[in-house]
Amino acid sequence: MAKVSVIIPTYNQEGYLGEAIQSVLDQTFSDLELIIVDDGSTDNTREVIEKFKDNRVRYIYKENGGVSSARNTGIKVSKGEYIAFLDSDDVYLPQNLEIKVKLLDSRQDVGMVWSDAYLFDNSTGATISRVWRDKKGPYPGLDPVKALQQPLKELLHWGCFIGPDSTMIRRQVFDTIGNFDESLPTHEDWDLSIRIVQRFPIEIIDMPLFKVRRHSTSLTRSQDKMYWGEVAVSNKLIRSGSLSREELKLLNKRMLHEHMWYGRLALLGGRKAAARKALISGIRLNPWNVKLYVYLGLSILGTSKVLALRSWKKDLRRRPVRRQPPGKTRPISS
Repeated sequence: MAKVSVIIPTYNQEGYLGEAIQSVLDQTFSDLELIIVDDGSTDNTREVIEKFKDNRVRYIYKENGGVSSARNTGIKVSKGEYIAFLDSDDVYLPQNLEIKVKLLDSRQDVGMVWSDAYLFDNSTGATISRVWRDKKGPYPGLDPVKALQQPLKELLHWGCFIGPDSTMIRRQVFDTIGNFDESLPTHEDWDLSIRIVQRFPIEIIDMPLFKVRRHSTSLTRSQDKMYWGEVAVSNKLIRSGSLSREELKLLNKRMLHEHMWYGRLALLGGRKAAARKALISGIRLNPWNVKLYVYLGLSILGTSKVLALRSWKKDLRRRPVRRQPPGKTRPISS
């Protein structure tokens, strides 16, 4: 029986899947099984997999049900003591599994280990940034030491600063808290990580051990879907009653920011109904935030008024007047 089960969920990724598979087979730690769950692909995924003549590779085909369904299928058939994941368009670095296995073997109390990652450009192959600490990365202010000391608070503050690719999870964790929530449209990794840190100690490896591909078809580009996924996880957390008053305050602060961010995005895109829904959700969290009422008013005035406001703001920026620098809108987390 293999020590580690690596699960790759895939859907129509024939162009990248081979590189992901090879990065697993090239690991310095070899006591593994690689389970590739084909979530109803209509391209040449099967042919790509069949080229690998390695008895550690297992191929499972299922009808399309989404990435959580595919990962859960892999978990159910896996046999390893530890479970790791890899998206089919990402790549492991050679020592990824070895380093994580050693850590979990030495700490029997730890349920999950996270690591940092590199982001790389699909078209050029060039490294863009690290995920943590890097000014060019998505989480430039994240401190892994602080995240280790208070993981739940950091997850509520930052959102999901880790993804399944970055984790290795002890099998008993899934036996205790369950698998990925298949009802969530996105942010199933955020939901799972929160449930894990509420029940188990975790460890963090402050070094990149895999590479995340950035390309135009990435799910993180679907801003509407990502926003509603985060809302769904937030509502689930609130209903669970598992957060302290301080933790709930952190979550509400984050979601206030997300409601405002998405409300402005939808408003400027002419999607008035979606904008109003998000802005009203923000107002319920903080009735004293004037900006939310301004944007809500603009959604009632109509798109032409919004476009006029955008034009006015551009003209204002061209004038040599002293003003405060505009606030930066953080991109939604993945």
